[in-house]
Amino acid sequence: MRARSLVAGVATLLVVPMIAVQAAEGRDRPFSTARMVVRPVVDPVTSGSTTGGGGQFSKVQIERYRCAVAAGSAYGTPAGSMDISCNDVQPYRQDFNPDNELAIVVNPKVPTHLLAGSNDYFYRFNNSTGARQALVPTGFFTSVNGGASWVDGQIPMRTGNGAGDPSPAFNARLSGNTAQTGWAMMAQLENVGGLGGPFVAQGDVSVSYSRNGGITWSEPVTVMKGKGASIGPANQATFFDKEWLTVDNNPASPFYGRAYVVAARFLNALQGAYAESPVYFAYSDNGGQTWSTPKEISGSNPLCTFQNAGPAGECDENGFPIPDVAPNGDLIVHFQNGNIQAGWETPGEYESTLLAVKSTNGGATFGVPVVIANLEDGAADTPWSVIGRQTVTGHQIRWQSPGTIVADPNNPAHWVVVYNDNFAGTHDAAPASCLDAIPGTAPDYNPCNAVTNTNIYMAESWNGGASWTPRITVDAAAGDQWFPWADFRSDGSLAIAYDSNENIADPAGDRDDTFNHVLLTIAPRTPAGGAVSALTREALVPNGTGRSPAEQIDISVTHWAGQYVPQSQWPRICGPDGYTDPPITNAEGKDCNVFHGDYTGLAVGSDNRINVVWTGLNRLVVSPQVDPYTGGLHNGYAQDAMFARR
Repeated sequence: MRARSLVAGVATLLVVPMIAVQAAEGRDRPFSTARMVVRPVVDPVTSGSTTGGGGQFSKVQIERYRCAVAAGSAYGTPAGSMDISCNDVQPYRQDFNPDNELAIVVNPKVPTHLLAGSNDYFYRFNNSTGARQALVPTGFFTSVNGGASWVDGQIPMRTGNGAGDPSPAFNARLSGNTAQTGWAMMAQLENVGGLGGPFVAQGDVSVSYSRNGGITWSEPVTVMKGKGASIGPANQATFFDKEWLTVDNNPASPFYGRAYVVAARFLNALQGAYAESPVYFAYSDNGGQTWSTPKEISGSNPLCTFQNAGPAGECDENGFPIPDVAPNGDLIVHFQNGNIQAGWETPGEYESTLLAVKSTNGGATFGVPVVIANLEDGAADTPWSVIGRQTVTGHQIRWQSPGTIVADPNNPAHWVVVYNDNFAGTHDAAPASCLDAIPGTAPDYNPCNAVTNTNIYMAESWNGGASWTPRITVDAAAGDQWFPWADFRSDGSLAIAYDSNENIADPAGDRDDTFNHVLLTIAPRTPAGGAVSALTREALVPNGTGRSPAEQIDISVTHWAGQYVPQSQWPRICGPDGYTDPPITNAEGKDCNVFHGDYTGLAVGSDNRINVVWTGLNRLVVSPQVDPYTGGLHNGYAQDAMFARR
């Protein structure tokens, strides 16, 4: 019997036949030491420094630290593409630390008041052993002037030593009419990790709130409580993952001001094996100060036939739940599900189905889950990376498909789910026995012969989520597109932002060099459906000094492939073409980025301005980590928090 693998979030498990499933790597840390290979350096290094470049630091110091950045020649401008992540060298050597999984919201009452969040890394290195550790709090970015300047800081952690998976929100009912009196909220995960070890415990969901627009923050309020080392070998441990927060900011709604948070609750079976991950839900009517008792809402459907544990028909193997609220107060939660065995083209590959559940009474009850779309994201549908994660052709990044859901502000019956999928690529191209070899033999990591052509798709509902249209192609440009986020403007047009690899500056045509972040707007839709009509399509190019126009995803300063495998196992397919890193003559595959988050962000304000955030790799930096292949400090492109306003 094949071990179960749910392709969702930090709790992704590796498909290994007849072998107990390995502990998943937590807190969005694909650099777990469970896969780290410590090798002799090319030139002996005697330094035993454990600093991040600016001295030791603690969780308390990080939480208290604030910095600011303003538009200008160094960081760029909102009209171009602006780095909002400060990048101060001192006091904690932030100039190379990553920001990823960017999300953004706009104050409903003050459209120039913006709040974004990120996974905000702080590293320590011990170059005598090759070990590295990271604290990963939730970063926040607050602007009161439409993104011309930002305050950058960290959300407090109540317990544990790591957070992340940021989900910001504003509460219009509790906000004043100025940015300084805005009621801001931020949901996050809170975990206890080994600072580089493979196991993560606790796995809570918490929410902090700010009464002054996102400048100072409350201690987090625990909404969902994990237990034990769920990302580890513990039996019956629980771990919440991929939480998301939204607020009903519709004054005509009977639930105006109610905040909703959802998350997937991962439960361990014996020896840490995967048992289930139903969607859990809670709400707050006082801006996050107190919350209802969390409850399971993902429900049952006869289509949910596959079960690791639990009763037949239960749709309880889920990830990436996202809620949104219609103008009349209707709430829909969409999520990625792995129970629908009828959707698996290759037996045992666990392809996902997007499902949705709806509440018309403020979350008191939910209907049965409804199918939105079947995905081509199973184990036989994509190549794999050096860390055993699904990826896209030509790269090593961790790839996910769920996308987001958005309600039409003019029509409570009209909903849109935007997602990315490998429907147009080469998938299920080998016998089912290929699954036994995942992640594949180095340096190819592609036992099922998949070639991705991931496009951006959408599904629409015109009856309040009761049924959904077949997939509609939004962008089928050459190469791959992934991580879409979307929002409506008041005229019914839809803005969508996503990463796009379009063979930019890649003479070999193998997609292994650069990519861009793209903003696409499409014309208002009608129930008649049909093809989308693009109004604009723009690559968001940074206009700060010294930054690469396109993003250098295959020359990473932090999440680089060569620290997980020796040179003989560097991934053959990723580049850049002709890349050298002296004394390494052929360094293709060495520095390919294995993780830059699982999503990007976009939000439209009441002024119809589009605000976009994403992880950009445009700035070349040097880290304090010694590169064992070169003998010098490792360099590459930083994962910066980028912002554009249109």
